Amino acid sequence: MTTPPLLLAVILHVCAAAVEALVFDVPSGSSKCLTEELRRGALSRTSYLVAPESTSAADPRVSARVTGPRGEELHLAEAAERGELRFQAAEDGEHTACFWTPRYERGAVVSVDVQWDTTGASARGTPPAVADGRIAEEQASVTFQSIAEELKKLEDSARLIHEEMISLRQSEREMQRLNQDTATRMHAFTLMSLAMCVGVAGLQLWHLKTFFQKQHIL
Repeated sequence: MTTPPLLLAVILHVCAAAVEALVFDVPSGSSKCLTEELRRGALSRTSYLVAPESTSAADPRVSARVTGPRGEELHLAEAAERGELRFQAAEDGEHTACFWTPRYERGAVVSVDVQWDTTGASARGTPPAVADGRIAEEQASVTFQSIAEELKKLEDSARLIHEEMISLRQSEREMQRLNQDTATRMHAFTLMSLAMCVGVAGLQLWHLKTFFQKQHIL
């Protein structure tokens, strides 16, 4: 039984998508690191091979170490031309694989071909697609909850501002009423003072007239 070309192409595409291949140079005396986001329980296999045709170091070997999200060492291989690192992620987060030369050679470079293959089994045996869906749903739920909380805060702020505006309008009306009452009283006191002045002036004139008449001046 032969495999149809289209099905074979799909299988090759899926297999290729599951493996991340990378070729990079590691200068002697320094290190190069790769980082991969893994879920708890995910199986990871990292294979590496030193490319002699692109390596200028006298010692074509590298050392490799894999660390977890907290910096804990998960795997270590020292001074090898090729190797394979296998581990299972104990928790969610970024896992890092670093490569360096076992001894220093000035100006030397080691070329490393790395393939990082990850089988995305999540915690408790949940399939990757289901886990991704749950993570997306949880993220969406958290996002909606955050938006709802922000809207609630904005609603409370708008209500407080509205109440403050109403209070300011009431205070303004009371101030206008007080100003009107004060102006009315000032007018009344002014008229009363004017009437008293006119009355006093009239009494003074009457008193002077009476005094002059008694003195036979008028």
